[in-house]
Amino acid sequence: MKRIVLSVAAGAAVLAGPSAQAATKPCLTPAEMSGLVAYFLPQVIDGVVETCSPHLPAGSYLLTGLDTRVAELRGNADAVWPLARAGFIKIGSGKNPEDGAAMLDMSDDELRATIDTGFVETLGIELKPGECADVNDISETLAPLSADQMVGFVAATFAAVSRGGKGVASCPRALYNAN
Repeated sequence: MKRIVLSVAAGAAVLAGPSAQAATKPCLTPAEMSGLVAYFLPQVIDGVVETCSPHLPAGSYLLTGLDTRVAELRGNADAVWPLARAGFIKIGSGKNPEDGAAMLDMSDDELRATIDTGFVETLGIELKPGECADVNDISETLAPLSADQMVGFVAATFAAVSRGGKGVASCPRALYNAN
């Protein structure tokens, strides 16, 4: 799972480039990170299931228990889109401000189509067959969480892993939390 988290963070870093290094560059707020995770998680899960399905027993959680959760996440895609859009534009702007400006000029439909076809591929999550059982176990352990709780957990993990590094520009806690 650490490899999955690092792969996702690395994929976002490809888009973010050095944006986390400069304090003047935009950063992703916790709400934007949650929006991005909520928007992309169904696609990531689809990719993991596709990769792992030949390597897991037919009754495994990845193959039998995620359909409802993925449907719930997909059902929330329109609601989380504004935050995902803002986050994606910040990531694009961090790499190249002209890209961010170009994204701002795109309609929501155009931007969603572009993102939907390119972002998950950019992440390049690669699982070895032997890792699928671990991913299944972790997924099953998270099953009691609601979709919102799961998104919150994944988003908080990404924010913590990426804060202050060269990856996705996660805002320093001091910007949104006085503690």
